[in-house]
Amino acid sequence: MIKSKSKFSLLLVIIITLISTFSFATVEPRVTDESNIIPISETDENTSSEETTHIDEEVEWVNSDLYIVDDNYVLDKIVDGNVYILANEVVISGEIGGNVFICANKLTVEGAYIYSSLYAIAKEITINGLVYDAYTISDVFNLKADAYVYRDLRAVANTFNINGKIRRDVYLSGNTFNFTSESEALIGGNLEYSSNSEITIPEGIVTGEVTYNSETVNQQDVASRVFSCIFSAINNLVYTFVVILLALWLAPKFTNRVSTMNTKKSFVCLGIGIAVSIATIIALIILLFSALRSLLFATTFMFILICMSGKAFASIYFGGLFSKLVRWDGKVKFVLATLISSLVIWAISQIPYIGFIFSLLVSLFGIGTLLVNVVYRKEKEVEVEVLKEKSE
Repeated sequence: MIKSKSKFSLLLVIIITLISTFSFATVEPRVTDESNIIPISETDENTSSEETTHIDEEVEWVNSDLYIVDDNYVLDKIVDGNVYILANEVVISGEIGGNVFICANKLTVEGAYIYSSLYAIAKEITINGLVYDAYTISDVFNLKADAYVYRDLRAVANTFNINGKIRRDVYLSGNTFNFTSESEALIGGNLEYSSNSEITIPEGIVTGEVTYNSETVNQQDVASRVFSCIFSAINNLVYTFVVILLALWLAPKFTNRVSTMNTKKSFVCLGIGIAVSIATIIALIILLFSALRSLLFATTFMFILICMSGKAFASIYFGGLFSKLVRWDGKVKFVLATLISSLVIWAISQIPYIGFIFSLLVSLFGIGTLLVNVVYRKEKEVEVEVLKEKSE
Protein backbone atom coordinates (compact mmCIF):
# COMPACT_ATOMS: atom_id res chain seq x y z
CA MET A 1 0.00 0.00 0.00
CA ILE A 2 1.30 3.46 -0.88
CA LYS A 3 2.39 5.47 2.13
CA SER A 4 0.71 8.77 3.02
CA LYS A 5 3.64 10.98 1.98
CA SER A 6 3.96 9.18 -1.33
CA LYS A 7 0.26 9.65 -1.99
CA PHE A 8 0.39 13.40 -1.40
CA SER A 9 3.50 13.68 -3.58
CA LEU A 10 1.78 11.81 -6.39
CA LEU A 11 -1.32 13.97 -6.01
CA LEU A 12 0.80 17.11 -6.30
CA VAL A 13 2.62 15.86 -9.39
CA ILE A 14 -0.65 14.97 -11.14
CA ILE A 15 -2.17 18.40 -10.36
CA ILE A 16 0.96 20.13 -11.71
CA THR A 17 0.70 18.08 -14.90
CA LEU A 18 -2.99 18.97 -15.18
CA ILE A 19 -2.32 22.71 -14.86
CA SER A 20 0.59 22.63 -17.30
CA THR A 21 -1.72 21.40 -20.07
CA PHE A 22 -3.84 24.58 -20.06
CA SER A 23 -3.08 27.24 -22.65
CA PHE A 24 -3.74 30.87 -21.84
CA ALA A 25 -2.80 32.29 -25.26
CA THR A 26 -5.59 34.27 -26.93
CA VAL A 27 -3.83 36.06 -29.80
CA GLU A 28 -2.13 34.46 -32.76
CA PRO A 29 1.44 35.54 -33.59
CA ARG A 30 1.65 38.58 -35.86
CA VAL A 31 3.48 38.49 -39.17
CA THR A 32 4.99 41.85 -40.03
CA ASP A 33 5.44 43.03 -43.56
CA GLU A 34 9.18 43.72 -43.70
CA SER A 35 8.66 46.17 -46.59
CA ASN A 36 7.10 48.68 -44.19
CA ILE A 37 9.97 48.65 -41.69
CA ILE A 38 11.84 51.89 -41.12
CA PRO A 39 15.47 51.16 -42.04
CA ILE A 40 18.31 52.14 -39.78
CA SER A 41 20.34 54.84 -41.44
CA GLU A 42 24.03 54.28 -42.12
CA THR A 43 24.88 56.98 -39.59
CA ASP A 44 22.82 55.31 -36.86
CA GLU A 45 24.26 51.89 -37.72
CA ASN A 46 27.86 53.12 -37.62
CA THR A 47 27.30 55.02 -34.40
CA SER A 48 25.60 52.04 -32.76
CA SER A 49 28.42 49.72 -33.83
CA GLU A 50 31.14 52.03 -32.56
CA GLU A 51 29.47 52.67 -29.24
CA THR A 52 28.58 49.05 -28.53
CA THR A 53 31.98 47.65 -29.42
CA HIS A 54 33.89 50.27 -27.45
CA ILE A 55 34.66 49.12 -23.88
CA ASP A 56 35.14 51.83 -21.29
CA GLU A 57 37.31 50.46 -18.51
CA GLU A 58 35.86 52.97 -16.05
CA VAL A 59 32.28 51.76 -16.54
CA GLU A 60 31.13 49.22 -13.97
CA TRP A 61 30.16 45.80 -15.30
CA VAL A 62 27.50 43.57 -13.75
CA ASN A 63 27.73 40.00 -15.01
CA SER A 64 24.44 38.85 -13.51
CA ASP A 65 20.89 40.01 -12.92
CA LEU A 66 20.53 43.30 -11.04
CA TYR A 67 17.95 43.88 -8.28
CA ILE A 68 17.45 47.45 -7.00
CA VAL A 69 15.12 48.94 -4.36
CA ASP A 70 15.89 52.63 -3.81
CA ASP A 71 14.48 56.17 -3.72
CA ASN A 72 16.34 57.78 -6.63
CA TYR A 73 18.51 55.49 -8.72
CA VAL A 74 20.76 56.10 -11.74
CA LEU A 75 21.70 53.02 -13.74
CA ASP A 76 24.89 53.87 -15.64
CA LYS A 77 26.35 50.36 -15.60
CA ILE A 78 26.73 47.69 -18.27
CA VAL A 79 24.50 44.83 -17.13
CA ASP A 80 24.82 41.41 -18.72
CA GLY A 81 21.47 40.15 -17.44
CA ASN A 82 17.99 41.27 -16.45
CA VAL A 83 17.28 44.37 -14.37
CA TYR A 84 14.57 44.67 -11.70
CA ILE A 85 14.05 48.13 -10.17
CA LEU A 86 11.56 49.45 -7.62
CA ALA A 87 12.15 53.15 -6.91
CA ASN A 88 10.73 56.67 -6.88
CA GLU A 89 12.76 58.08 -9.76
CA VAL A 90 14.87 56.01 -12.15
CA VAL A 91 17.33 57.19 -14.80
CA ILE A 92 18.86 54.63 -17.16
CA SER A 93 21.93 55.70 -19.12
CA GLY A 94 23.89 52.44 -19.33
CA GLU A 95 23.63 49.28 -21.40
CA ILE A 96 21.46 46.31 -20.47
CA GLY A 97 21.73 43.00 -22.26
CA GLY A 98 18.59 41.45 -20.77
CA ASN A 99 15.05 42.57 -20.03
CA VAL A 100 14.28 45.56 -17.81
CA PHE A 101 11.41 45.50 -15.30
CA ILE A 102 10.66 48.82 -13.57
CA CYS A 103 8.01 50.12 -11.20
CA ALA A 104 8.59 53.80 -10.36
CA ASN A 105 7.07 57.23 -10.09
CA LYS A 106 9.23 58.62 -12.90
CA LEU A 107 11.36 56.75 -15.43
CA THR A 108 13.85 58.33 -17.83
CA VAL A 109 15.81 56.36 -20.40
CA GLU A 110 18.52 58.79 -21.50
CA GLY A 111 21.09 57.66 -24.06
CA ALA A 112 20.77 54.07 -22.90
CA TYR A 113 20.86 50.83 -24.87
CA ILE A 114 18.36 48.17 -23.81
CA TYR A 115 19.00 45.18 -26.03
CA SER A 116 15.90 43.28 -24.88
CA SER A 117 12.42 44.34 -23.77
CA LEU A 118 11.45 47.17 -21.42
CA TYR A 119 8.51 46.53 -19.07
CA ALA A 120 7.65 49.67 -17.10
CA ILE A 121 4.90 51.05 -14.89
CA ALA A 122 5.32 54.69 -13.87
CA LYS A 123 3.47 57.99 -13.61
CA GLU A 124 5.75 59.53 -16.24
CA ILE A 125 7.92 57.65 -18.73
CA THR A 126 10.45 59.36 -20.99
CA ILE A 127 12.47 57.36 -23.52
CA ASN A 128 15.41 58.97 -25.30
CA GLY A 129 17.56 55.94 -26.11
CA LEU A 130 17.47 52.61 -27.91
CA VAL A 131 15.00 49.93 -26.77
CA TYR A 132 14.32 46.59 -28.45
CA ASP A 133 10.63 46.25 -27.41
CA ALA A 134 8.67 48.46 -25.00
CA TYR A 135 5.61 47.55 -22.91
CA THR A 136 4.55 50.43 -20.67
CA ILE A 137 1.72 51.79 -18.50
CA SER A 138 1.86 55.43 -17.42
CA ASP A 139 0.01 58.72 -17.11
CA VAL A 140 2.37 60.55 -19.50
CA PHE A 141 4.48 58.78 -22.11
CA ASN A 142 7.23 60.72 -23.93
CA LEU A 143 9.16 59.27 -26.85
CA LYS A 144 11.86 61.86 -27.56
CA ALA A 145 13.41 62.73 -30.93
CA ASP A 146 16.55 60.62 -30.32
CA ALA A 147 14.56 57.59 -29.17
CA TYR A 148 14.48 54.42 -31.26
CA VAL A 149 12.29 51.39 -30.54
CA TYR A 150 13.85 48.61 -32.60
CA ARG A 151 10.69 46.50 -32.84
CA ASP A 152 7.23 47.10 -31.33
CA LEU A 153 5.76 49.57 -28.85
CA ARG A 154 2.72 48.66 -26.74
CA ALA A 155 1.67 51.37 -24.31
CA VAL A 156 -1.24 52.58 -22.20
CA ALA A 157 -1.23 56.22 -21.07
CA ASN A 158 -3.39 59.28 -20.61
CA THR A 159 -1.13 61.48 -22.78
CA PHE A 160 1.26 60.42 -25.54
CA ASN A 161 4.01 62.63 -26.95
CA ILE A 162 5.55 60.72 -29.86
CA ASN A 163 8.62 62.26 -31.52
CA GLY A 164 10.95 59.25 -31.77
CA LYS A 165 10.96 56.35 -34.21
CA ILE A 166 9.45 52.89 -33.91
CA ARG A 167 10.77 50.40 -36.45
CA ARG A 168 7.69 48.17 -36.59
CA ASP A 169 4.16 48.28 -35.13
CA VAL A 170 2.65 50.49 -32.43
CA TYR A 171 -0.31 49.71 -30.17
CA LEU A 172 -1.55 52.64 -28.05
CA SER A 173 -4.47 53.18 -25.69
CA GLY A 174 -5.09 56.64 -24.26
CA ASN A 175 -6.88 59.99 -24.46
CA THR A 176 -4.42 62.53 -25.90
CA PHE A 177 -2.02 61.79 -28.77
CA ASN A 178 0.63 64.31 -29.83
CA PHE A 179 2.89 63.58 -32.81
CA THR A 180 5.70 65.67 -34.23
CA SER A 181 4.58 68.29 -36.73
CA GLU A 182 7.12 67.11 -39.32
CA SER A 183 6.04 64.75 -42.08
CA GLU A 184 8.91 62.33 -41.40
CA ALA A 185 7.85 58.71 -40.93
CA LEU A 186 8.00 57.80 -37.24
CA ILE A 187 6.25 54.42 -37.34
CA GLY A 188 7.62 51.84 -39.78
CA GLY A 189 4.74 49.40 -39.40
CA ASN A 190 1.09 49.77 -38.47
CA LEU A 191 -0.51 51.99 -35.83
CA GLU A 192 -3.43 50.61 -33.83
CA TYR A 193 -4.88 52.86 -31.15
CA SER A 194 -7.85 52.92 -28.78
CA SER A 195 -9.49 56.11 -27.55
CA ASN A 196 -12.85 57.70 -26.79
CA SER A 197 -12.73 59.58 -30.10
CA GLU A 198 -10.86 59.28 -33.37
CA ILE A 199 -7.84 61.57 -33.84
CA THR A 200 -6.20 63.22 -36.83
CA ILE A 201 -2.73 61.82 -37.51
CA PRO A 202 -0.33 63.95 -39.58
CA GLU A 203 0.24 62.60 -43.07
CA GLY A 204 3.43 60.61 -43.53
CA ILE A 205 3.86 59.76 -39.84
CA VAL A 206 2.77 56.13 -40.24
CA THR A 207 4.19 53.95 -43.02
CA GLY A 208 1.63 51.16 -42.66
CA GLU A 209 -2.07 51.16 -41.84
CA VAL A 210 -3.83 53.11 -39.09
CA THR A 211 -6.57 51.29 -37.14
CA TYR A 212 -8.87 52.99 -34.66
CA ASN A 213 -10.66 50.95 -31.99
CA SER A 214 -13.51 52.72 -30.24
CA GLU A 215 -13.78 51.95 -26.53
CA THR A 216 -17.37 50.71 -26.70
CA VAL A 217 -18.81 47.27 -26.06
CA ASN A 218 -20.43 45.62 -29.10
CA GLN A 219 -22.49 42.46 -29.43
CA GLN A 220 -19.45 40.41 -30.33
CA ASP A 221 -17.75 41.46 -27.08
CA VAL A 222 -20.84 40.48 -25.07
CA ALA A 223 -21.00 37.07 -26.76
CA SER A 224 -17.29 36.62 -26.16
CA ARG A 225 -17.71 37.40 -22.47
CA VAL A 226 -20.63 34.98 -22.13
CA PHE A 227 -18.59 32.23 -23.80
CA SER A 228 -15.65 33.07 -21.56
CA CYS A 229 -17.82 32.73 -18.43
CA ILE A 230 -19.18 29.38 -19.58
CA PHE A 231 -15.69 28.11 -20.36
CA SER A 232 -14.45 29.36 -16.97
CA ALA A 233 -17.26 27.55 -15.13
CA ILE A 234 -16.60 24.30 -17.00
CA ASN A 235 -12.87 24.62 -16.42
CA ASN A 236 -13.50 25.14 -12.69
CA LEU A 237 -15.75 22.07 -12.48
CA VAL A 238 -13.30 19.86 -14.37
CA TYR A 239 -10.41 20.94 -12.15
CA THR A 240 -12.42 20.32 -8.94
CA PHE A 241 -13.62 16.98 -10.29
CA VAL A 242 -10.06 15.81 -10.95
CA VAL A 243 -8.86 16.98 -7.52
CA ILE A 244 -11.70 15.26 -5.63
CA LEU A 245 -11.21 11.98 -7.54
CA LEU A 246 -7.47 12.03 -6.86
CA ALA A 247 -8.07 12.86 -3.21
CA LEU A 248 -10.57 10.00 -2.81
CA TRP A 249 -8.15 7.59 -4.48
CA LEU A 250 -4.84 8.66 -2.96
CA ALA A 251 -5.88 10.07 0.41
CA PRO A 252 -9.39 8.85 1.39
CA LYS A 253 -8.81 9.39 5.12
CA PHE A 254 -7.69 12.97 4.49
CA THR A 255 -10.77 13.59 2.33
CA ASN A 256 -13.02 12.20 5.06
CA ARG A 257 -11.42 14.47 7.68
CA VAL A 258 -11.95 17.54 5.48
CA SER A 259 -15.59 16.69 4.64
CA THR A 260 -16.51 15.97 8.29
CA MET A 261 -14.60 18.88 9.85
CA ASN A 262 -16.59 20.82 12.45
CA THR A 263 -17.41 24.54 12.25
CA LYS A 264 -15.01 25.64 15.01
CA LYS A 265 -12.13 24.02 13.20
CA SER A 266 -13.08 25.80 9.96
CA PHE A 267 -12.43 29.21 11.55
CA VAL A 268 -9.01 27.97 12.62
CA CYS A 269 -8.35 26.90 9.03
CA LEU A 270 -9.14 30.38 7.73
CA GLY A 271 -6.79 31.98 10.25
CA ILE A 272 -3.99 29.55 9.45
CA GLY A 273 -4.51 30.07 5.71
CA ILE A 274 -4.14 33.84 6.09
CA ALA A 275 -1.09 33.55 8.36
CA VAL A 276 0.70 31.01 6.15
CA SER A 277 0.01 33.05 2.98
CA ILE A 278 1.40 36.24 4.54
CA ALA A 279 4.45 34.36 5.82
CA THR A 280 5.01 32.81 2.38
CA ILE A 281 4.82 36.19 0.62
CA ILE A 282 7.36 37.64 3.08
CA ALA A 283 9.61 34.62 2.50
CA LEU A 284 9.38 35.11 -1.28
CA ILE A 285 10.41 38.76 -0.93
CA ILE A 286 13.37 37.72 1.22
CA LEU A 287 14.36 35.10 -1.36
CA LEU A 288 14.24 37.75 -4.09
CA PHE A 289 17.04 39.74 -2.44
CA SER A 290 19.02 36.84 -1.01
CA ALA A 291 21.66 34.48 -2.31
CA LEU A 292 19.01 31.75 -2.54
CA ARG A 293 16.91 33.53 -5.17
CA SER A 294 17.45 30.54 -7.47
CA LEU A 295 14.74 28.88 -5.37
CA LEU A 296 12.32 31.77 -6.00
CA PHE A 297 10.70 30.36 -9.14
CA ALA A 298 10.07 26.88 -7.71
CA THR A 299 8.75 28.30 -4.42
CA THR A 300 6.48 30.78 -6.19
CA PHE A 301 5.14 28.07 -8.50
CA MET A 302 4.35 25.77 -5.57
CA PHE A 303 2.61 28.61 -3.71
CA ILE A 304 0.49 29.49 -6.75
CA LEU A 305 -0.36 25.81 -7.20
CA ILE A 306 -1.53 25.50 -3.58
CA CYS A 307 -3.57 28.72 -3.92
CA MET A 308 -5.26 27.38 -7.06
CA SER A 309 -6.07 24.13 -5.27
CA GLY A 310 -7.43 26.01 -2.25
CA LYS A 311 -10.90 26.40 -3.73
CA ALA A 312 -11.02 22.70 -4.58
CA PHE A 313 -10.28 21.70 -0.97
CA ALA A 314 -12.80 24.27 0.27
CA SER A 315 -15.37 22.72 -2.09
CA ILE A 316 -14.72 19.32 -0.49
CA TYR A 317 -15.56 20.77 2.92
CA PHE A 318 -18.73 22.51 1.73
CA GLY A 319 -19.63 19.42 -0.28
CA GLY A 320 -19.58 17.42 2.97
CA LEU A 321 -21.89 19.98 4.63
CA PHE A 322 -24.23 19.90 1.63
CA SER A 323 -24.34 16.08 1.69
CA LYS A 324 -25.37 16.12 5.34
CA LEU A 325 -27.99 18.79 4.70
CA VAL A 326 -29.75 16.87 1.92
CA ARG A 327 -28.87 13.48 3.45
CA TRP A 328 -26.88 12.18 0.50
CA ASP A 329 -24.89 9.03 1.23
CA GLY A 330 -22.22 7.42 -0.91
CA LYS A 331 -19.16 8.61 -2.79
CA VAL A 332 -20.99 9.41 -6.02
CA LYS A 333 -23.42 11.76 -4.30
CA PHE A 334 -20.55 13.26 -2.28
CA VAL A 335 -18.67 14.06 -5.52
CA LEU A 336 -21.83 15.61 -6.96
CA ALA A 337 -22.30 17.72 -3.82
CA THR A 338 -18.68 18.88 -4.06
CA LEU A 339 -19.14 19.93 -7.69
CA ILE A 340 -22.33 21.84 -6.81
CA SER A 341 -20.45 23.64 -4.03
CA SER A 342 -17.62 24.44 -6.42
CA LEU A 343 -20.07 25.90 -8.96
CA VAL A 344 -21.73 28.06 -6.26
CA ILE A 345 -18.31 29.34 -5.11
CA TRP A 346 -17.40 30.18 -8.71
CA ALA A 347 -20.72 32.02 -9.30
CA ILE A 348 -20.32 34.18 -6.17
CA SER A 349 -16.73 34.94 -7.20
CA GLN A 350 -18.04 36.53 -10.43
CA ILE A 351 -19.99 39.23 -8.55
CA PRO A 352 -18.28 42.62 -9.02
CA TYR A 353 -16.31 44.03 -6.07
CA ILE A 354 -17.31 41.45 -3.44
CA GLY A 355 -16.51 38.48 -5.68
CA PHE A 356 -12.76 39.00 -5.49
CA ILE A 357 -12.79 39.26 -1.69
CA PHE A 358 -14.99 36.16 -1.40
CA SER A 359 -12.78 34.20 -3.78
CA LEU A 360 -9.67 35.21 -1.86
CA LEU A 361 -11.15 34.17 1.50
CA VAL A 362 -12.28 30.81 0.10
CA SER A 363 -8.80 30.16 -1.30
CA LEU A 364 -7.19 31.05 2.03
CA PHE A 365 -9.68 28.80 3.83
CA GLY A 366 -8.81 25.96 1.47
CA ILE A 367 -5.08 26.43 2.11
CA GLY A 368 -5.68 26.34 5.86
CA THR A 369 -7.91 23.29 5.50
CA LEU A 370 -5.18 21.42 3.64
CA LEU A 371 -2.50 22.28 6.20
CA VAL A 372 -4.62 21.72 9.30
CA ASN A 373 -5.81 18.27 8.27
CA VAL A 374 -2.34 17.13 7.21
CA VAL A 375 -0.92 18.26 10.58
CA TYR A 376 -3.93 16.78 12.40
CA ARG A 377 -3.02 13.30 11.11
CA LYS A 378 0.56 13.69 12.27
CA GLU A 379 -0.62 14.76 15.72
CA LYS A 380 -2.88 11.71 15.94
CA GLU A 381 -0.03 9.40 14.97
CA VAL A 382 2.16 10.92 17.68
CA GLU A 383 -0.62 10.50 20.27
CA VAL A 384 -1.05 6.84 19.30
CA GLU A 385 2.67 6.20 19.65
CA VAL A 386 2.71 7.86 23.08
CA LEU A 387 -0.25 5.76 24.24
CA LYS A 388 1.45 2.58 23.05
CA GLU A 389 4.61 3.45 24.94
CA LYS A 390 2.64 4.14 28.13
CA SER A 391 0.70 0.88 27.85
CA GLU A 392 3.94 -1.07 27.51
